[in-house]
Amino acid sequence: MEEFTPVVKDGCGVFGVLRKEGAERIGNSVALKAIECVRYRGSSLGAGFAAFTNREEPRPPARIKVFVDGKESLQEVRDHLSEYSKRGLRMLSESLPDSTTKGVFTVYEVLVDSPDELLFEATNTLNVLMSKEGIRARVYSSGRYVNVYKDVGYPREVAKKCNLVEDRVFADAWLAHTRQPTNSPGRYPIWSHPFSSVEFAIVHNGDISSYGANMEFLKSVGITKHVGTDSEVVAQLLDHLVRVRRLSVRDVAALLSNPYERRLDGAIHGARIRELIIRLRGAQLDGPFTIVAGYCDGQDTYLLGLTDRSKFRPIVVGEDDGRYFVASEEGQIRTLSPEARVWTIEPGMFFLASLKRGIIEPGRRDRELFMGYSVRRDLDRFPQDRPFFAHNVIDAKGLSYAALNESILQVMADGRREVKVTNVQGQRYIGVNLQKPEFLGARILLYGYPGNCLANFNSGLQFIVYGNAADDVGDAMHAGRVIVHGDARDVLGQALQGGDIFVRGSVGNRAGIQMREYRERKPCMIVGGRADDYLGEYMAGGTIAILGLNRRRNHEGSLAGRFAGTGMVGGKIFIRSMVRDDEVGLPPPREDVLNYLYSLHLDGMLGAEEYKSVIGQETLDYFALKKRLPSIAFSKIERIFSGKYVKPISSDYRELDSDEYRLMESRLTDYFETFGLTKRLFEEVITSKFTVIAPYESTGPEIHRAESQVVEE
Repeated sequence: MEEFTPVVKDGCGVFGVLRKEGAERIGNSVALKAIECVRYRGSSLGAGFAAFTNREEPRPPARIKVFVDGKESLQEVRDHLSEYSKRGLRMLSESLPDSTTKGVFTVYEVLVDSPDELLFEATNTLNVLMSKEGIRARVYSSGRYVNVYKDVGYPREVAKKCNLVEDRVFADAWLAHTRQPTNSPGRYPIWSHPFSSVEFAIVHNGDISSYGANMEFLKSVGITKHVGTDSEVVAQLLDHLVRVRRLSVRDVAALLSNPYERRLDGAIHGARIRELIIRLRGAQLDGPFTIVAGYCDGQDTYLLGLTDRSKFRPIVVGEDDGRYFVASEEGQIRTLSPEARVWTIEPGMFFLASLKRGIIEPGRRDRELFMGYSVRRDLDRFPQDRPFFAHNVIDAKGLSYAALNESILQVMADGRREVKVTNVQGQRYIGVNLQKPEFLGARILLYGYPGNCLANFNSGLQFIVYGNAADDVGDAMHAGRVIVHGDARDVLGQALQGGDIFVRGSVGNRAGIQMREYRERKPCMIVGGRADDYLGEYMAGGTIAILGLNRRRNHEGSLAGRFAGTGMVGGKIFIRSMVRDDEVGLPPPREDVLNYLYSLHLDGMLGAEEYKSVIGQETLDYFALKKRLPSIAFSKIERIFSGKYVKPISSDYRELDSDEYRLMESRLTDYFETFGLTKRLFEEVITSKFTVIAPYESTGPEIHRAESQVVEE
């Protein structure tokens, strides 16, 4: 497969796997296979692996691994560690590099017996010493239970250099990464992932914009020298907060993930995390990131997946009977375990599992609401679409996206109006070369798990996915249809301007952003499950419906995340559940509204009783304040709800009016027939209450739920 894989520089690839208790230890080939299948995310400038093994000894020796750039540097490193032997650091054995050419980094490895604090001091001071006038040596691994392997190159080349091509190392957990940190020169192995600190190691995709604040926090606790990339600080923060501050891995994950204000008050995090955030504010992470971390303390082994609170970088997690997974793309997990249960992490949350305790945090509040429908189940329900040997069937196994697209093009050029593609294994850009007038109306049936950017720029074809779809499906699509029998991930239908996207399961972040309509082109997106944050962001036309078909009957939570309809100027969103007013659009923080109301009270615009009544309300959204406040007071506070890119949005939980009923009836009829759903369920859905979200100017305030509640009161 390697010779067919094009090189596309497309963001880091990350991966983590942890065995379940009772399962066999995991060989290094598992990590290599999973990271190599997203080789296109990497570059020739860096890759690496980390293995975590809970060894039987009560106190196993620590393994210090150092990159050194010549004989003189090597001798300085050895002398430095010898000095610490006088204070209790006992050198047990060492492995000298085969050659120590000046200016070329090679690996020096030594086993030591030492108290943890002395070990950390010795390695930290060594890194400071060897970084004067340029980096001449660098400790990159120094744990008892973790071993890091990294170098310059793609994953397979690095695995060969580190003797990890065959199963030579078996561990409880593995991390893997491809691509050097983007904010580093990347030409030496010291800049390759993973980065580690004592028993923690991490791999990272994205940028830590809080890097400056994080560095200052680390300096304040005595960690003073870094290689110059934002990724490294994450490993050091994890190590310090768990090893020195004695916080649990769960609490540290909640702190670093920088959750939204409302989640701090809920059962997910609670008052303890709020107190930690205030006390350790410099440790919080910000910016677009996906982080996978591993940790072993001699008692248990952990796998952690973190995403930023806007979820600007992809991350999926999963499990099968013997392992837990965290990855950049679903294809990495499916390559190892085709029947694994796969789901995504909610923005600002985290996945945490341990060998002995199982899943500690699944990464979303209602995981079962985001579990898709398996390929096997849909093949049983649609036997007429079962793949069979014929001239219009393509086996995609081992094909690059370019070779697969060329094969589909050839079949259609031969006059066939339907193409079946089996064994789809994460290939991207499927169908982007088929947008030709002579192919309009043709069907592409995909069995497996297509990768990013399926059906981009679709101009009239049908793409039917028997499985889950990845990120960026249907970008800038203006005709045709995409049907997904499982889940779809983030950024579904970006700039969708025509045609339909039907998803039987759920969708991730930013579905339907920048949707628009023009004349007869009125795009439609219908989702059978639920959606995450920023649904319909900057929407300018079309229809989105979120149905919650697979939710529990007693489930009362919202079927959408936060910020639905933010920046919306056209179209309508229908969500078949109650959505809080303060979760629609981008309202100012409640604390800011309360402060503004207090200033109005001090200025005499609100009397004491009036002020007390207003601040006691559960929600302080634009419409509720407009109804409750005197006009002069509202004219003052209105400015914090409106701006150049943010306008008030109408949100009304009610039954559909006659025009909406006719619109939804035709759309839902098509959707229900597509997935073979019952008429009884159709009637239940069409007569349900929906939260109807639309631009305020197009609907008028008279139907807004918050105002009707005020009248009733």
